[in-house]
Amino acid sequence: MIKGKKICFANKQTALLLLLSLLFCVAPFYIQPNLNGGGFSLTFNISVWLVASWIVAFGLLLVLKQHIFIWPKYGSYFLVFPIILILTSIVSMTEIKQPIAWLFRQAYIFGGILFLFTIFQFQIKHVTVDKVLLAIAVAIGIHAFFGMMQITSPDFLPAWFPKNIDNIPSGVFQQINVQASFLTTGMMIVLYLISRPSFRSLSVVFKVILILSFSMAFYVVIASGSRIGLLSIFISFPLLLWGRRKQLYPQKNILIILLILSCSSFWSAQDGFNKTIDKTQRMVDSKYSDTRVDMYRIGMSLIQQKPVTGYGIGGFLKAWNQQASADKLHHPEVALLGYITHPHNELLFWMVEGGILAVIGIFFFILGITLSLFWCGISRGSAYTAMLLPIGLHTQVELPFYLSSVHWFLWLFLIFIVLRHRTRIIKFSVSRSITLFAGLIVVVFSVLASLFLIKTVQAQADIYKFLYDKDSSPPHLRIALKNLYFKPLAEQIAMRSMLYASIENNDRSKVIIFKKWAENYIDTRPELKMYEDLVSASVFLRPEGEGCDAISAGYEMYIHNVPLKLAHEKCIKANEQ
Repeated sequence: MIKGKKICFANKQTALLLLLSLLFCVAPFYIQPNLNGGGFSLTFNISVWLVASWIVAFGLLLVLKQHIFIWPKYGSYFLVFPIILILTSIVSMTEIKQPIAWLFRQAYIFGGILFLFTIFQFQIKHVTVDKVLLAIAVAIGIHAFFGMMQITSPDFLPAWFPKNIDNIPSGVFQQINVQASFLTTGMMIVLYLISRPSFRSLSVVFKVILILSFSMAFYVVIASGSRIGLLSIFISFPLLLWGRRKQLYPQKNILIILLILSCSSFWSAQDGFNKTIDKTQRMVDSKYSDTRVDMYRIGMSLIQQKPVTGYGIGGFLKAWNQQASADKLHHPEVALLGYITHPHNELLFWMVEGGILAVIGIFFFILGITLSLFWCGISRGSAYTAMLLPIGLHTQVELPFYLSSVHWFLWLFLIFIVLRHRTRIIKFSVSRSITLFAGLIVVVFSVLASLFLIKTVQAQADIYKFLYDKDSSPPHLRIALKNLYFKPLAEQIAMRSMLYASIENNDRSKVIIFKKWAENYIDTRPELKMYEDLVSASVFLRPEGEGCDAISAGYEMYIHNVPLKLAHEKCIKANEQ
């Protein structure tokens, strides 16, 4: 009986190790010709969520089988944000009318929290945690290697790897700062692993791999010219080295090797460092600083107008541009960006869409992490903080979680490491029939989620083929229009295609259909491109007006957009004549 329990325990450890290795080492490299941008438009995010859904399903089945639930001490702190979010979102649903955007934002957050809690159910020990971190470090080395090739030997990259111009090491993420924060997190993981007792028993091969992963990652981050990457290094490195100084001292020879290789990497990549310094100097330039201040002022104005619940999920674009246009009228000297979909600050973004209630939820989330770090002690706590900081800092200048689900799940796994030191076991008892029924629901959910994600891959390919494959044959967008995630984008592309085909064929009736559809569209999603399409429709329907009615409507929403401003001024002069 005892032997059976040990086998079961070992199986759980092995299963999670394999699944997490698949999540971090294999899934991110599922790359297909893609639409770029973020979310499922980047195909690796689909494969990452596929594996994550398996981990969640496996963990829930373990709960049902064992009749116990492992709960972290501060677990309730992490539930406040998603609960508040879903309640406030329901209130604002009738206003923003974007149920699909609402659904997937909720799924992203709830899926992540569920992933975090289900990892506890595997009851993994520190040895398995170290093995998972080792697998992540190996993955970091692979990402860094491809980044180096993008800099030094782009012609030798495999055909399936994303291409870029100017030898920018953006990696599979196709965005330089996302790559930099990921690699910097990996460097912290390598240093932490070197400080662990298990490092002594590692084979020479794995020690060499860790050294190479660290060195290549350091080179790529410096060469990339990423400010957030460099800032993370300057903050996280000293913190981890100081906190783990006693554990790192016995490995001083390894640290000396890392220092020598890092200096060599820095020398080789000094052009990237100079680029970072130039960017930093421009950042403190009065024009750039004023733009940032103006963005924060607009954000605070929006928060003051709807301080409690905000403008709801998906409501940022309309609310922001209306306020930016109003602000421009009162402050014509302000130079704002012509079009933004995110304020490049995650906290400000949630304050606008979710109000103070969302901020309270985020506060409890951070408080849960902080309290857990405090109880870990100085040595562990400082190391864990250093590993969490690169991605955490990145959220305050960009939107890494929207661009890369790998970052989301890596950050959650690191949070799990922090929380796992203080847990309690909750035992429960239910009938066999209920257990079987609940297990069936979990299995069905996992199968349906997997099928949906596979179909989403096909839908993404369907859109890509329509946009970029000139030899594609009908029916066009059939798969994408049936996919819940890509349906809004596919519909937008189909309608835009119909507009310009109708203009070319002089089909007035279909242009009118597009105009009515687009006017409803911009009521909830006032995208700049849609206003441009409405101008084209207006010019066709009323050529004597030169599209001025649509230009005026767009200008009211985007007063700060220079091309629209010039077009609006042209219309005014034409009317005066």
